[in-house]
Amino acid sequence: MRLALAHLAKRDSPKELLQALRPLAQEARAEGAGLLLLPELILGRRESPDLPEALAALAGEFGLRVVAGLLAARENRLQVFPQGPIYAKVHLYLTPEEEGDEGLLPGPGPVLLLHEGRTLGLALCYDLDFPELFRTYALLGAQAFLVGAAWPGAYAELMEVLARARAAENQAYLLLASRADTGTPSLFVAPDGRVLGRREEEGLLLAEPDWGFLEAYRARYPLLKHRREEAYRPA
Repeated sequence: MRLALAHLAKRDSPKELLQALRPLAQEARAEGAGLLLLPELILGRRESPDLPEALAALAGEFGLRVVAGLLAARENRLQVFPQGPIYAKVHLYLTPEEEGDEGLLPGPGPVLLLHEGRTLGLALCYDLDFPELFRTYALLGAQAFLVGAAWPGAYAELMEVLARARAAENQAYLLLASRADTGTPSLFVAPDGRVLGRREEEGLLLAEPDWGFLEAYRARYPLLKHRREEAYRPA
């Protein structure tokens, strides 16, 4: 399985976005990818009723699943096109000193995507700070995480630490598509926490998870089987 991540700056309109995305979608398909992951809020905090239809058309044109970060119905979403599940960001970034998810509604919980026989968990940006979500995905059978992000560049090192930790502690691949205008990279992380791919300029990052490695690694170090839920409760 080959997956593609678009390291792309936010655009001001669906038309501008499609102009930037079309060559990336074409390249992704030519490289054998069946899924293209976009960053969080790819139009910024603009809600465009035309965007879903445009992304569905792009996905259909290139025979791809496009997983895009967008704003809709007062939710910060990661939505699968041309059709598929919608993940609404569970953990809203709310701070008095920085622009975040003010005025938005939190999502109800985890959402899984089945793709080419594999189970993928969906997440957005600030969700990386909450290991509970990713552990829930792992317990539900997720073998990889798809994360859209618009993480502030001032905290780029923290983002990478969290991405590697979420992958390693759940023994799952993690694919993070970051917005190029934020100054943070897009990443492809292995189940043992190694960074297998990184993109810092606008363009495409290709990722090819080795499922045989994942299964062997989980069999050798069965972390999830060693959990002791009874020991984690307050006395």
